[in-house]
Amino acid sequence: MRIRSGITAFVLCCSLAMTSAQAQGQRIQTVRDAEIERTLKRMSAPIFTAAGLSDGAVKLFLIQDKTLNAFVIGRNMAFHTGLLIALEDPEELLGVIAHETGHIAGGHGVRTGAAAETASGAAVLSTILGVAAIAAGAGQAGAAIFAGGQTIAQRGFLKYTRGQESSADQAAVTYLEAARVDPTGMLETLERLKARELVTLSGRDPYVFSHPLSQERINSLSNRVSNSPARGRSVDASTAYWHQRMRAKLKGFLQTPSRILRNIPDDGSENALLARAVAYHRAPDPQAALRTVDRLIALRPNDAYYLELKGQILFEGGFAREAIGPLRRAVALAPGEALILSALGKALLATNEPSANIEARNALNEATRRDRFDSTAWRLLAQAEGRLGNQQAASLAAAEHQIMTGRGKVAARHAKKVQSTAPTGSPAWIRASDILAEIERRKEISR
Repeated sequence: MRIRSGITAFVLCCSLAMTSAQAQGQRIQTVRDAEIERTLKRMSAPIFTAAGLSDGAVKLFLIQDKTLNAFVIGRNMAFHTGLLIALEDPEELLGVIAHETGHIAGGHGVRTGAAAETASGAAVLSTILGVAAIAAGAGQAGAAIFAGGQTIAQRGFLKYTRGQESSADQAAVTYLEAARVDPTGMLETLERLKARELVTLSGRDPYVFSHPLSQERINSLSNRVSNSPARGRSVDASTAYWHQRMRAKLKGFLQTPSRILRNIPDDGSENALLARAVAYHRAPDPQAALRTVDRLIALRPNDAYYLELKGQILFEGGFAREAIGPLRRAVALAPGEALILSALGKALLATNEPSANIEARNALNEATRRDRFDSTAWRLLAQAEGRLGNQQAASLAAAEHQIMTGRGKVAARHAKKVQSTAPTGSPAWIRASDILAEIERRKEISR
């Protein structure tokens, strides 16, 4: 592990990278992973369509927390990793997504002043928490950001009325029916939370705090579900497959390696191999990790995420040159995955070979174009441009990185340097102006 202190601490482990953001004496961590994000987008797309939300209208976030929780802020939807692991059936998760979509469509998103109203994308969580920005990834395959501490809901940012909850429930059933999904899973999730609430208040999940439960609400939902035309439908095999694979991957990264290797037998099943490959790498046992990931690749030779994982195991094990091959292939198979592009760029730069700098720069340019909130991709791009002698481009990328990680003064210095060398009105000059304006806006918000 490598840890860097300051506003952001990075802990690199396998295809996950962990970041902590200190905010008002509390810590919150979001999680980024290319495969898991893709799975959540696949699962949520039919529900968003049913709700009349256009593609890309809702941003999805993951927060590393063992508790069961999900919430929305504006058109940003966040899930606790504990929830994703706990919900064994895809219908349960689809029910949660549909319910949260009901809050979005119903305009129930919390407003906490100008910061929440003007923030968007990855910046919304950090603005609300009082930090300049959350560093969105460590720029490698399956990058993820982690942190712990008190949840947003427990801090009182989110609180729905019982009327809003019932409204979201009814809307959720409508969306699920339109997506041809059995809404029973949503009811089962609520019953589970209700049971936990009755056992002990201390065991109550934050979902209960932010989404008040009542027997009347559950009864109303039960009546609607029992008469639903979608009742008894099974999700398609693809949705079930990706959902279970997501849970296996999260377990591999979030549960101790000894627990994974003890509780998940090597039975040759794909999800067992995935969880065990991650556990071996975290143990660390690089040879066992590589043998196991090769078994996964043998099962699915054209799976970009398994190739990404192999590249990460090699890179993290100190074999950057050997990691380039599987990462290049992963990029070819999934050219739209910004985190994999960033991983390739990082591996290329790590070889410290002049011939690799141009390819690294190209990969990182594409990564930042597709995901502007990947702070480490910007840092790596600055490094690549600097090696190629492009000082203006290096300064602009450095400014992007610094503003993402909350270093406004350093970002301003780089942006002013760009303005002093770029022609007035050029794209670089305009972007530098935007960064300086954003720094001033954040100063106003913090006052």
